Amino acid sequence: MIYNVAGLLMDSEGSSRQFEIANEELFTDRHHFTDLSGTVEMLRTDRSVLVSSVITAKADDTCGRCLEPAELTVVMEFEEEFYPVNRDLMDQRPAPVEPQFDPALLIDGRNVLDLTDALAQALAVSAPIAPLCRPDCKGLCPTCFVNRNENDCQCDENPTDPRWQALAGLIPETSN
Repeated sequence: MIYNVAGLLMDSEGSSRQFEIANEELFTDRHHFTDLSGTVEMLRTDRSVLVSSVITAKADDTCGRCLEPAELTVVMEFEEEFYPVNRDLMDQRPAPVEPQFDPALLIDGRNVLDLTDALAQALAVSAPIAPLCRPDCKGLCPTCFVNRNENDCQCDENPTDPRWQALAGLIPETSN
């Protein structure tokens, strides 16, 4: 997702451009995001280009409860400022102190704004840590490791830890 923003940088403050993203894909260390779709709006500020977007993507992962395949749908809201290396295109007052920018947030010397790394990072953060194959996933039995979505096990739901057995008689059981 690469955009030439030379025209936007030469426009006046408040100028904007809008782009559509459809059927794109991104790779991160953990996920392969497919079917990226959404809108990207770029707004020229006094010293940068403010990028706002809402992106929807799909990815395959593993269920955090039963370890079966899980399909994710990630909806991400993204807003970030990108700073031009070529400041001569902008009527910009010099900044008193030059801030340190993340290289993924720079518009290069050819006035190309590359959203690929920034969107990949944002999608990776937006993906759930423990995805589910379905909302009512029962997971694996912690005792016999059977997938409780497919089979019922006969394990005790509340097993007593034998290390606490000596304390069991200290509290009288109350009946309702």
